[in-house]
Amino acid sequence: MYSGVAMKTISILATDSQIKAIKKFYQDEITDKKIPYADCFIASEECSITIYSSKKVVIQGKMAQHHADIIASFGGFFAHGGSDEVGTGDYFGPVCVCAVYIDEQQADFVRSLNPGDTKSMDDGQIVFIAKELMEKVPYSLLVLPNEKYNAFHSKYNLNAIKSLLHNQCYLHLQKKVQKSFTGIIDQFTPEQSYFRYLKDEKEVYRNLRFETKAENKYLAVACGAIIARHAFLEALKQLENYVGMPLPKGAGTAVDQAAAAILQKHGMDMLGKVAKLHFKNTIKAKEILEN
Repeated sequence: MYSGVAMKTISILATDSQIKAIKKFYQDEITDKKIPYADCFIASEECSITIYSSKKVVIQGKMAQHHADIIASFGGFFAHGGSDEVGTGDYFGPVCVCAVYIDEQQADFVRSLNPGDTKSMDDGQIVFIAKELMEKVPYSLLVLPNEKYNAFHSKYNLNAIKSLLHNQCYLHLQKKVQKSFTGIIDQFTPEQSYFRYLKDEKEVYRNLRFETKAENKYLAVACGAIIARHAFLEALKQLENYVGMPLPKGAGTAVDQAAAAILQKHGMDMLGKVAKLHFKNTIKAKEILEN
């Protein structure tokens, strides 16, 4: 039960199981800072959490209420939205952003799929879990093709593009679920910068929290990342069929060679349809042909 109602400082008398869950959830943010009578000190996003030996948990900072809601839900679940993007570090293929909403009715089903960090999952796992999720949970997916991406990047930086896509996903998702909810963004830019990028938009979804490593903390963010990754893989297959050759992921040496082959055979117009031209890989591909 809360003993304080102020947004900046909230105190909770926690159970042993809650304290265990707090330490597990925030394990990457536990610091070495020593505080009298405290068991541990956690430095999280715009918030600090102090667990005292008396089992009192004090949450302080701008995001105090948000983290208090999370802690109060341990042993249970709180409905939330979550979003993530895929493809921004890949030379070939589109940028995909997905926002997902999960409530208490869907939580057990989603947990049974064991969604995790997409970086530790193979493509087969991604495809299987994504298809299961897309049949059961509300989601909004946007795929920005390479031609449009290149046109946008001539006007906006990458964080601005991502902000525009996340905003549209949340606006679409809210219409689907027909209720207001807190959305968690796996932070790629500070909150102030995010909303600054959206200053000229007619509609802006503002009920958002920005957290690093959110994919490992929130079911909805993990699900958004999986569906976005699935969409990226599907789009990459289509582009491979279109260009008639394999398109390596990432932005390494194999990508340079593939880009050079496309340039030599089809020219820059074709490359612009399958690649993000502002990457250094474009210059390297030209150098390969020149040499």
